[in-house]
Amino acid sequence: MKVDISAIAWGILVVACAGLLLTDINKTETLRFSESELATSVGAKAGKNAGKNAVAKPELSFVLPPGGPPSVHSGTLTRLQDGQLLAAWFGGAREGASDVRIFFCRRAPDAAEWSASTIIASREQTTEDLNRHIAKIGNPILFADSRDRLWLFYVTVSFGGWSGSSITMKYSDDAGESWSKAKRLVTSPFLNVSTLVKGCPIECDSGHLVVPVYHEFVRKFGEAIILDRDGNLQSKIRLTAVRGAIQPWIVPLDQQASMAFFRQSGHPGRSVLMSHMPNVFASDCGRLETSHVPNPDAAIAVIRRHNGEFLMVCNPIDSGRHRLSLATSSDGVNWKLVRHVEDGDPPDEFSYPYLIRGASGQYHLIYTWNRSRMRYLEFDEEWLENEL
Repeated sequence: MKVDISAIAWGILVVACAGLLLTDINKTETLRFSESELATSVGAKAGKNAGKNAVAKPELSFVLPPGGPPSVHSGTLTRLQDGQLLAAWFGGAREGASDVRIFFCRRAPDAAEWSASTIIASREQTTEDLNRHIAKIGNPILFADSRDRLWLFYVTVSFGGWSGSSITMKYSDDAGESWSKAKRLVTSPFLNVSTLVKGCPIECDSGHLVVPVYHEFVRKFGEAIILDRDGNLQSKIRLTAVRGAIQPWIVPLDQQASMAFFRQSGHPGRSVLMSHMPNVFASDCGRLETSHVPNPDAAIAVIRRHNGEFLMVCNPIDSGRHRLSLATSSDGVNWKLVRHVEDGDPPDEFSYPYLIRGASGQYHLIYTWNRSRMRYLEFDEEWLENEL
């Protein structure tokens, strides 16, 4: 077999450039996670009588009625200070199709139904805003910061597959009624390709955002980018040197320490991966460990519970995505499966979960249901603690 030396050299150069740590513009500033990102005591005692009485399963619902795009995927949630829940996902003929749009809807605090959806990003509008060709879009992430500025991050590709992605962002200061022009984040000094977004951002007390991202070209690994309060890139952090750990969720332990949890993609461990960083802002390439939770190369979501423990949504099976479950842990290392959200048979698919805490002790979950609908579940500590 003939080896293309120039192609190999090109790949090495791209990876090397993509892995460069971008220097923080303000080196004297010490970043700390906001107190609001840490676990609270809300709902900590809700599970006191767990297991003594049967607790009804919360009702699963769909975000929208049938009749939308034939294929939808990659839901995201965030919450405004007035209690509104906001959701987004992408939909079109299929993943990666030219007609894919990013859809958006809301649910008022006391409402039983979600609003009608609107389109907040399209390939055509992004092309116009960026003044560059965009072939496809995907993986939206919504995040409302402490000012109630609503951020949208999404993946854009100008050529090739998802490994040729870059991150595009826009924001809204009126709860998603109107949006800024799209802006392309330059996260690599060479071609700016192969940075994708999936996990939930975390806010610092300075207003900076830590956004979990990942790299897919040639080698797959987790990273994070740090943006100032205006969305300007400040630095980039390599979360692990081990290949096959992507789509990180960063979970603060205190104002600087954190744990990161990863989907495995080609890693020999075939389980959810994790690393501990005493100071994520000063760390580079945390040591990767394998958990005992199986992972069939599928996205996960991990957050702190209201009582300070950890909560994971995952597909804890060796292959397929036909079971979606909740697992809890007191230390982020030893996990216990406590609930099945969905338990089907192949080729069912319940995937790409996105999980956030509510303001009053509840949790909000959105996920892909058979690639045709976005499904939503609200639950509380009482139901969570009343185990399988």
